[in-house]
Amino acid sequence: MTGSYDFDDLDERGAEPDWRNLIYEVFNPENSVGVACNRDGEIVGMHITDDACDNGETWLSAEILRTARLAHLKSRVGLRAEMEHNGTRPYTIDSFDLPTEAAYRAMELAEFGSAGS
Repeated sequence: MTGSYDFDDLDERGAEPDWRNLIYEVFNPENSVGVACNRDGEIVGMHITDDACDNGETWLSAEILRTARLAHLKSRVGLRAEMEHNGTRPYTIDSFDLPTEAAYRAMELAEFGSAGS
């Protein structure tokens, strides 16, 4: 079973997520480009609308790269959440240089100008 992970899901569900099978998705504000990463930060899916293709190869490649970078970072935040949930000590988590949820949201805001997905 796979599922998309939202940072607020853990508190709302009350049950432990299936960490190994979570998918971390990010879409640009227009929802024309989306990238999904697994727990390891590997790209496992991509969404590109026909309208996105009409913007030209230069724009599309840049949009794919920035969305993929954010999806990878979101998966790293998920890894941090998993480690925290499992009781890993903070200094160990910090040694992996994993971004916090707040740091990720700031990066997304800087990239897209508003909270994306």
